[in-house]
Amino acid sequence: MSEFSINLKSSILSGPTDLSVIVPGPQSGASAKEFYGAPKKYKVLWLLHAGKGDRHDWLRNTTLSHMISGREVIAVIPNALNSDFANHPHFSHGYNFSDFFFEELMPFIYNWLPASDDPKDNFLAGVSMGGAATWMYGLHHPEKFAAIAPLSSAPKTYSFLEPYRAFTAAEFRAKAKADPKAFPAQSGNPEDGIHVKELNMITKYATVGDFLDSFEHTWDRFREVAAAGKLPKIYLPCGTSCGPTDKSSERVFEFKEGADKLGVADIVYDFVPGYGHSFEFWQHILPKVLDFFGI
Repeated sequence: MSEFSINLKSSILSGPTDLSVIVPGPQSGASAKEFYGAPKKYKVLWLLHAGKGDRHDWLRNTTLSHMISGREVIAVIPNALNSDFANHPHFSHGYNFSDFFFEELMPFIYNWLPASDDPKDNFLAGVSMGGAATWMYGLHHPEKFAAIAPLSSAPKTYSFLEPYRAFTAAEFRAKAKADPKAFPAQSGNPEDGIHVKELNMITKYATVGDFLDSFEHTWDRFREVAAAGKLPKIYLPCGTSCGPTDKSSERVFEFKEGADKLGVADIVYDFVPGYGHSFEFWQHILPKVLDFFGI
């Protein structure tokens, strides 16, 4: 197997971006030409990193390369800064990472590497911020993935913003700035009140209603995709030993209750004691993610 970095110049991001790629190597006795020139296409594992981190997190803090050695899969780990892997049209020349992922990155991988573009061969996983993005991507384009695994992450629910649906971005920003604790945070401790990052996420839309109708409001999108019978296979693991400032496991338990009420019973939950919202949990759970994906 081989591990390498790619510096990809993106027209959508208006500049270069980095990604890490791990590819299986030629079998014993086979040449590289025979391997890469063969018609065989490999499954693809798309991995999304956490907030305040980057693509190196998966490489530094897990034995990912060792785990997928011998498995016929290509791992692709993009670098998305603290963007939530979402579109940010008002940043610089525009940093629309979601558009980049589907319109540039995926076609690039399929055309430059022996990677299968068949949805049944594509799998998506992420942790924390990357877990939230796994929900967003998997619900926005369920037709592109056979299965998804959001680690330590439940769909975000901002239904409490419905009374403010008609507020403009400026109006809501002013209200939230004046009393941030009136709006519970959807990451970390909700009692801390809405975070600056969340506020920026909501107010990049013209109105609060536009945000609520977007794919960044993943709880409502989950309900819609589930009702349409289009959910990909979902493996939802979560450590249950999170501290008082991290409510990720509580949110996953609450999500399970909501999903059960909707009659969505085909999600595989895995509540793991002894682990919190940590790199150690990634390392522990990653082999089970690979087994669930069948890669």
